[in-house]
Amino acid sequence: SQAVNSSEVGTAVAAVGATKGAISQLQEFVQGAKLYPMPPNCAVLQWSYDTRMVGGRGSEASVLEFRATVAFLLDGVPHHAVGSWKHSKKIAQRDTAERTLGLLVNRWGEIAMQEMYGLLADDELAAPSSASVKCRAAPAIGEPEREPPAAVLSEVAALSPEASLLLDYCGKLLPSHEVTHPPRWHHKWDVAGCQAFAVVSMFGVPHTFPGRCCDSEEAAYRDAARRALWYLNCPGYENLFEPDPEYVKAAAQTIPDASPSWQRDGHDAEGEEQQLAERKTMVMRVQNRLQQAYAQQLKAGTPVWFWSYDRAPRDRGWPPLFRASVHVPLAGKTFRGGWTRGQREAQIEACGKISEFLDIEFPRSKAAA
Repeated sequence: SQAVNSSEVGTAVAAVGATKGAISQLQEFVQGAKLYPMPPNCAVLQWSYDTRMVGGRGSEASVLEFRATVAFLLDGVPHHAVGSWKHSKKIAQRDTAERTLGLLVNRWGEIAMQEMYGLLADDELAAPSSASVKCRAAPAIGEPEREPPAAVLSEVAALSPEASLLLDYCGKLLPSHEVTHPPRWHHKWDVAGCQAFAVVSMFGVPHTFPGRCCDSEEAAYRDAARRALWYLNCPGYENLFEPDPEYVKAAAQTIPDASPSWQRDGHDAEGEEQQLAERKTMVMRVQNRLQQAYAQQLKAGTPVWFWSYDRAPRDRGWPPLFRASVHVPLAGKTFRGGWTRGQREAQIEACGKISEFLDIEFPRSKAAA
C-alpha cells in the first residue's frame, strides 16, 4: 500500500510509543517516507479544526467541542484524517494523531507485513477479468439535502470496469475477519467538469478517493477507480501514476484542502442534525462576530458587510451554481467562497472564510466560548 511504504519507520514509531506522544510519532512517521521526502522548511503536519456547541439542556450550560483534521504528504500524496469531537483543541489534536497512527502503522502495517513476507499470494491479489466480478448495490451515503445520491455499483461498473475490480481487490486485500462493504460512489459537477469519488470502507474506516475533473461521468468514475487501485497497489496498476516532484514541493507549503464531498461524520444522525442547525444559523453568527469585533469603529445603522454573487453561466444543474463574495470595509478585505449549488450555500461558504479570518485576528477567549 502506498500509505505504508515506510514499514521500517512504522515499526520504530510503534516501539517508542511509551516515551513519545502521538503527534510526535505521526510527524516522524510522515518524515520517514522514502520515495518523496518532505521538502525542508515545511510544516509536516498541518492542522485545522471544526467546532460545535453541545449540551445546553435544562440547567446545563452549552459546551464548545473541537474536532481536529490533520493534513500531510505521505510519499507525495496528500492525506487528510479526522478524529472525534473533544472538549479541547489539544485533546482533539492528540485523538486524531492517535487514530491516524493506529490506522497507518497498525492496520495498514499488517497488510505491508503480509506483502513483505509473501503471506498474500500473487494469484490471490491478481486482477481478475471484469467478467468474473459480480456487481452489488452500494448503499446510499451522506446527507440527502447536501450530497448527491450514491450511484449503484452496477451502474458505475457499466461506466467503469475498474469499479468492479476495486470491489473484488479490496475483498482479497483485507484480512479474512474484516467485513468488506461495497465501495460507495458519487460524483459532482462544477465549472471545471465532473469529479467522481470512491468511498471504500477498510478496517472500519471510510477512505475517500477523489478523481480529477473530467469531461464526462464515465471518464470521472474510471479515473477515480484507477487512482484508488493505484494507491492500494493493485497488480497491474502500481505504475499507473507517479507524484509530480514539482507538485510535491508546492503542495508541501500548503496542502490542498480535502474535497467538500469528503464524509467526515459517517452516518451519525445526531451529528448531521447538529451540523444542519449550525449551518442554518452560521450567517447570523458570523455577522454577530463581525459586529462585536469592530464594535468601536462601526457606526450605528451602517452595514458591517456587503454581498455580491456570481452565477456560473454554462451551468444547467439545479439549484444553480453560485459563488459568493462579501466585502467587509472595516477589515479592508473581500472574502470569496467556492462554487456551490444554491445562493444560500454559497453565502455559507463565504462566511466560513470570514470565520477563519476572525479566528486568527480576533481569537475567542475561553469565557466567550
